[in-house]
Amino acid sequence: MTTTRTGSELVQDFIATNDVEYVFGNPGTTETTFLAALAGSQATYVLALNEPSAVGIAAGYSLATGKTTMVSLHTYPGLASGMFNLRNAYLSGIPLMVVNGTEDSRFLVHNPVLGGPTTQLAETATKYQYEARSVDELAVAMQRCWTQAGLQPTGPVFLSVPMDFMAGSTDRVAIKRTVVHDDVVSTSIAEVAELLRSSSRLAIVVDYAAGWDGAVPALTHVATALSADVYAAPFHVQGVCDMLHPTFKGALPPTTSEVRDILSRYDTLLLLGEKIDTFTFTGAQAVPPEVRLVQIAPATSQLGFDWPVDVAVVGDIRASLEGLAATLGADLTSPLVDSPAPDATAVHERFCAEDDDPSNAVILAVLEQLDTTSTHVVTEGSSEDQLVQDMATSLGFRNVHFSPRGGGLGWAMPLATGLTLGTGESAVCFVGDGGSLFSVHSLWTAAARRLPVIVVCFVNREYRLLKDLWLGFTGGSLDSTHFVGLDFDDPALDLEAIMRGFGAVTARATAVDDVAELVSAARQRPGPTVLFIERQP
Repeated sequence: MTTTRTGSELVQDFIATNDVEYVFGNPGTTETTFLAALAGSQATYVLALNEPSAVGIAAGYSLATGKTTMVSLHTYPGLASGMFNLRNAYLSGIPLMVVNGTEDSRFLVHNPVLGGPTTQLAETATKYQYEARSVDELAVAMQRCWTQAGLQPTGPVFLSVPMDFMAGSTDRVAIKRTVVHDDVVSTSIAEVAELLRSSSRLAIVVDYAAGWDGAVPALTHVATALSADVYAAPFHVQGVCDMLHPTFKGALPPTTSEVRDILSRYDTLLLLGEKIDTFTFTGAQAVPPEVRLVQIAPATSQLGFDWPVDVAVVGDIRASLEGLAATLGADLTSPLVDSPAPDATAVHERFCAEDDDPSNAVILAVLEQLDTTSTHVVTEGSSEDQLVQDMATSLGFRNVHFSPRGGGLGWAMPLATGLTLGTGESAVCFVGDGGSLFSVHSLWTAAARRLPVIVVCFVNREYRLLKDLWLGFTGGSLDSTHFVGLDFDDPALDLEAIMRGFGAVTARATAVDDVAELVSAARQRPGPTVLFIERQP
C-alpha cells in the first residue's frame, strides 16, 4: 500500500527527524498554513515583532548551539525586511534555513500582490535558493536546503513554499537525517607545515570558520609550535582564537592602511578561513604583495578570492590545524598556558585616565560584573565599539561578538536574545542610542520568553560614529563642521519609554558604585534590562 502524507505532515516529519526545537519568525498571510503545520509539530514557534529581529535571534541561537536554525518569513515583503540581518548571517557563516511562504501556486500566474521574485531577492544573502513547484518536491527540497545550510562554508539557505502545498498530498515522503563527515584535510599538509616552518616572521589571521569549527585549541598549539603571532580578522563575529594566550596579538583594525602596517612586519601570512574583511579603504591595500600568503579554507570558492595566494589549501579548518600540529610535533593533549590574569590596576589606568570620558569607568564596571568565561558580549556599530571590544579582551572575555559583518545595524540586540536563549545565561550587548532603534522589537521577544538579556545603550543623541568617519574622510573639526542628518535631539527621543513599551526594565547607570546591584538584578530578572549610559558629546 502506498504511503501518502500531506505537506503539513511532511513539515512535521522533517522537524521531528532533525530535532528542530525552535522556529523563529514573524508571520504573514501566506505563512498561515505553515504555522498550522508547526502547531502540530514538536517545535516551538518564537515570535518576533519584525523580520530583522527574527533573523537576528535565530542567528544568535545558532551561534550559541552550533545548530542549523529554522526561520519563517513572509513572502517578498517579509524577506525584504529581514534581508540586512540575513546578509549579516550570510557573511558570518551562520547556518539558517529560511522558509518563505508565498501565494497559492494556482494564483501565482496572475502576479498577485503577495507574490514576487523571492528567490532572486534571496540570492544576495543566502548560499542556496529554491522555490518548490509542487508538494511532490517538498520532502527533497527541505532536506536539500537543510543539508546545504550545514555544509561548509555554512550559511543561510532559502526555500519558498506556496501556501497550498501544506494541504496537498504526495507519496514522495522519505525524510532522513543526514550525517555529514566533512573533516577533510589535505594529503599535502606536511608540505604546508614545512613552508610555514621556513618563515622567519609568521602571522596567522583567523576568520569566523575557525570559531565555528571548534578549532581554537589546535590553532593555539600550531601557533605555539611555529612561534607565530595570531590576529583575529576584522568583523570575525564569533570567538576565533584564544585571546588569553601569549600568541594573541589582537584583532586587526577595520581600515586597510592600518591592516597593511601590521602585516608588513611579517614575511609569511597564514589565513584561516574566508577573508581579511575591512570597513574602509584608507589609501593602501590591506595585504602587502610581498608577503607570502598561505590560505586554508573549507570551500574552493573562498580560496584566492580576495587576494592572490601563494599556496591555497582546501580543507576543514580544525582537521587541517590538527594535521599541521601532528606534523610539527605538537601534542594536542598537552595543556596550554594562558597569559597572566589581567591586571585590574593596569586595565583601569588604560581606560579610565583623568582626561577620558567619566562614563568609561561605568562601562568597565559593567564588564567587571560578568563572567569572562561564559558571558557572551556583543557590540555593534556605535562610536564606543572599539572601546568596549578593547576593554572586553583586556579583561579576558572569551566570547566577544564583533560588529555586523554584513554592514547592517540591528544585529546586536536580537543576536544577544538568541545567545541567551541558546545558553540559558545573560548575554550582554552594547549599542548606541541611534543603532538601538533598528531592532528594538527584539526586546519584546526577550520579555515574552523571559530571557535575562542585558542591553547597555550609550546615549549621545547623535550618529557620532558617522561624524567621526565624516571628519576622517573630509577633514575639519567636530566643533566647526556643519553635519547634515546626523543629529536626533530635536525632538528628544524618549528611549526609556520606548524600551519599557517592549517589555524591558530600564535604569540609568551613572555611578560606578551602582553598577554591581544593577547588573546583578538584570541577570536574575526573567526578561530584558536596558542600562543607559550617558556619553559626552
